[in-house]
Amino acid sequence: MVPEFGAAVSKLEKGKITDEPVKTQFGYHVIQLEDSKPIEAPPFDEVKPNLAPQVQQQALKKHLDDLKAKARIEIVAAPAPAAK
Repeated sequence: MVPEFGAAVSKLEKGKITDEPVKTQFGYHVIQLEDSKPIEAPPFDEVKPNLAPQVQQQALKKHLDDLKAKARIEIVAAPAPAAK
């Protein structure tokens, strides 16, 4: 949800309608909150397979950043071509 919409919804009680239209980047909205549910995180075992590649990618990026920080790179101009 865009911030303005989310803020308006968070203030509503179940079954109520916004007193005034809510302006967002998508236009004006009259919002009625029909129902709400608590947010539940998925079980760890369910998300674990997706986390391993992310952790590996983060570790690789950190390793490459460390190597770049320690590297000493010199750019030397190429020698002039020999005259014929």
